[in-house]
Amino acid sequence: MKRLLLAFAIAGASLITFNSCTKEYITNNFVPSQTMIYERFAKDWTGSKNSIYVDLNVKELTQYYMDQGIVTLAMSQDGEKTFQAIPGTIDGISYSFDYQLGSIRVYIEDPIMDNGVTITPPNKVIFKVSLTDADWVE
Repeated sequence: MKRLLLAFAIAGASLITFNSCTKEYITNNFVPSQTMIYERFAKDWTGSKNSIYVDLNVKELTQYYMDQGIVTLAMSQDGEKTFQAIPGTIDGISYSFDYQLGSIRVYIEDPIMDNGVTITPPNKVIFKVSLTDADWVE
């Protein structure tokens, strides 16, 4: 009788333990990152002597990325063998950018804004724009 009660107790405990295990499926609903390449030449730059800029029309830069995405920019002056992250100072010239819905403006400036300095735009530069999904945390 004791063995029968013990068997029922073990079976009941096993049944409760195994039934409490559940599988949980996690679905990541995210927008994949996007990368676009833009080529610009010296004639495409505008501005004054020590501060010039070029515009990139980025139709993929939607309100979603304005609200919670991440916008990164890199440039190559050697045919995409190497890229430099922007913002940064490269060869004594300051590179930066700002963006708005559908557009990025890249600036090349003299870091100390000296009146006697004239910035010469690169003959050819390749910009790599990456738009990345992110979670908004308050």
